[in-house]
Amino acid sequence: MRISTNTIFDTGGSQISDLQGSLYRTQQQISANRKILNPGDDPIGSARALVISQSDAINDHLAANRNTVKGSLNTTEGALAGITTLLQSAKGLVVSAGSGTLTASDRATYATQLESSMNDLLGLANSRDGFGDYMFSGYATTTTPYTQTVNGATYNGDQGQRKLQVDTSRQLALSDVGPAIFGNIRASSTTFNSRANSANTGTAVISAAISTTTPATLTGHNYSIVFNNAGTFDVTDTSTGNVVSAGNAYTSPSTTVTVDGIDMTLSDAVGPAGTTVPPAAGDRFLVQPGNQDIFESLTDIINALKAPGTTPQDKADLQAALAQANSNIDKSLDNVSNSRTTVGASLSELDTLDSDGAAKGINYKSALSDIQDLDYAKAITSLTQQQITLQAAQKSFVAISGLSLFSLL
Repeated sequence: MRISTNTIFDTGGSQISDLQGSLYRTQQQISANRKILNPGDDPIGSARALVISQSDAINDHLAANRNTVKGSLNTTEGALAGITTLLQSAKGLVVSAGSGTLTASDRATYATQLESSMNDLLGLANSRDGFGDYMFSGYATTTTPYTQTVNGATYNGDQGQRKLQVDTSRQLALSDVGPAIFGNIRASSTTFNSRANSANTGTAVISAAISTTTPATLTGHNYSIVFNNAGTFDVTDTSTGNVVSAGNAYTSPSTTVTVDGIDMTLSDAVGPAGTTVPPAAGDRFLVQPGNQDIFESLTDIINALKAPGTTPQDKADLQAALAQANSNIDKSLDNVSNSRTTVGASLSELDTLDSDGAAKGINYKSALSDIQDLDYAKAITSLTQQQITLQAAQKSFVAISGLSLFSLL
């Protein structure tokens, strides 16, 4: 069979070109340390590598989120530890202030110390995290959580709890909201905590409930009721010092007066001798909201310590206020303890998730390496073989292309 010169050159050139292409591709693989240079090299392997790469990227992102949450929780734990110390110190002051031998100067000293503790507590309540955001204001991270008022402090944040995704199906909070830590102090099982002064000479009792007609006027303030010589009584908002209802006549067996959305009912009670003794001049009664925050509780006891405290009724009011403050601080410490427990549990969970995430990362990278990484020994052997084959093809082409009748002339 005769083979034309054009066929020899076309076939030889094509073969040499293919060999050069294979050699060039092997060189690229060695340079990139990848056996898959484009999806066409291995469509199935490329698809698997893409899925694994995406999973690995998500795992890395979740690890970054865990570091962010861990930093915020550690900052929160530091603030909560400081709050715990302050509340324990305040509790010690309240217990010490219960001594019956204190002078007005001693009470003023305790009040000053408690004011300092409250200012420090407000500073911790308005703490910021490492990003400059307020920790205890919910979603309102640029809003100062608490602003001091004459009654204690007002919460300015919201009830939202910021969370970050720390695992594919798990979110963790960066901190708690202010009311969960500083509020929710249940002074009683009902809406209001009402009591008679232990120095009262009458045997009347008091109860308080939210008014069904004017609930929107509730203030959350404390109130005192004092009977005067004319058989009437005045209601004072002790949080502001203003008399809000004066000259109310008392009629046996009971009388109800509505003040700031509260129905306050005074009733005769049976005395020790089995007789009914109505309220007497100078008898006092106290009404407090049933759900306070620690700032209001501290303000109440500070105001009580600053009061004259000279009469038996004054002293009885102070002892009752101290007992209430002691109980409220205990409940506030419970709130802080619960928050610290939650923070500790979250930090422990993050450590576990970090270990799992690290193991996943190793597995992802190992699987990706099996698909993409080049076997250097095999690649070098192939490269050497391709170089030799190309050289042989080039020499063969030169020899074959020289086989012509012109060489015999």
